[in-house]
Amino acid sequence: MGQVSTLLQVAYQSLRYRMSGVLLTILSVALSVFVLLGVEHVRQETRSGFASTVSGVDLIVGARTGDINLLLLSVFRIGNATANVTWDAVEAISEEERVSWVVPISLGDSHKNFRVVGTTEEFFERYKYGGGQPLDFIEGQKFNREAEVVLGAQVAVELSYGLGDSLILSHGMADVSFSHHDQVPIEVVGVLERTGTPVDNALFVNLETIEAIHADEEEHEHEEAHHDEHEHEEAHHDEHEHEEAHHDEHEHEEAHHDEHEHEEVHHDEHEHEEAHHDEHEHEEAHHDEHEGHSHPPLGTVTALLVGLESQIATLQVQRWINEYAEEPLLAILPGVALTQLWELVGNVENVLRGISILVFISSLLGLNAMLLASMRERRREIDILRSIGAPSLFILALLVIESLLIVTVGVVIALAGLLTMITLINTVLVTELGILLSLDILYSSSLIALGLIYLTALLLSLWPAFQAYSASRAVGSSPSV
Repeated sequence: MGQVSTLLQVAYQSLRYRMSGVLLTILSVALSVFVLLGVEHVRQETRSGFASTVSGVDLIVGARTGDINLLLLSVFRIGNATANVTWDAVEAISEEERVSWVVPISLGDSHKNFRVVGTTEEFFERYKYGGGQPLDFIEGQKFNREAEVVLGAQVAVELSYGLGDSLILSHGMADVSFSHHDQVPIEVVGVLERTGTPVDNALFVNLETIEAIHADEEEHEHEEAHHDEHEHEEAHHDEHEHEEAHHDEHEHEEAHHDEHEHEEVHHDEHEHEEAHHDEHEHEEAHHDEHEGHSHPPLGTVTALLVGLESQIATLQVQRWINEYAEEPLLAILPGVALTQLWELVGNVENVLRGISILVFISSLLGLNAMLLASMRERRREIDILRSIGAPSLFILALLVIESLLIVTVGVVIALAGLLTMITLINTVLVTELGILLSLDILYSSSLIALGLIYLTALLLSLWPAFQAYSASRAVGSSPSV
């Protein structure tokens, strides 16, 4: 134990004597280890984060498109829908005996660049993340009527919203939108706890709210168009009357006047009947809209989250939906779609991993070159150690310990830098993607990587250490072992 302590002290003093070159080598090792562990950690965390974004969903159904496109749109809210699912198809899937539950999702609106998700109250019960963890509320509750909204955790924090606040939705996704649904203000009734998923970056309203804001917008546009058309008809009517009055002869003026009065009375009665008829139609339409209020209009559903009675029937139901005759639909298995997504980015992962390995090997070669270059300068140091009775194995172990100390300091700096970087980058990842990287970086693959790092450093340091050992044996006639 005393020899080990002495060996460490000598190695420390030796490294301190050559501080400038040692610091550059330590920084090189730290950078390479940072890249190697960082790429591996981000790869593992991103994979697990994507996989745990949604659980307990057997199928995701949408208009026919690519599997990955539907996954990104329905789960990660990335991209835009090329088509929607009709309400008839939603009801047909819901009534299928092998289907346990269906949660519709409607996308298309936003609020200050955050997605608005139209869905049902059942979404908060059926949606799971992180291996089956349910959604919880920090405050408030889920919506239960029109014009109510539930906020994701990041939305509430970034926009400083709380219960009772009122907001206006916008059409489409943009930082600055010029199309606002200001006819229907929405009240905040609940705020969800942070999940580390895209749920944090969304606002949730019921489908009736989506229907109402678009219906009011269409009615407002229709009223404006009708008003402009009415003014144009009045102007045309006045011009026509003026031409007729100028064209009529003077001797028929009284007869034409009487006839004109009769026509005006008849015209007023006709307009009164038309107004009464229009009012009656408006009341019937409002009554029909009220009666069908629980059924959103066709074309408002972007995707469906589907749970089945038994997972054995998953492939059968998937085929039935994909062959649905009424409209082109696509049903995907979330796990399979995630696998396809990782196959696309797998080559990028391998390239990044290969680059990080090459960077680390180059840093270790630099460490080896530094030790070899210092051998000529350390000849006097070896002579002094041998003169005080240090054995040759002590000299060999000294070189190995120095290289391992350099690697250890570099690894410590790399781990500290990686933890700091993850803390800083999490802010951006949560805001943009709803993904939160864990600070637990010492998992199995990381420990294996660190073990390989030390093994490689040990092997590469043996050559300069053997040279030092040979030089120590050349000093003196009988070295003690």
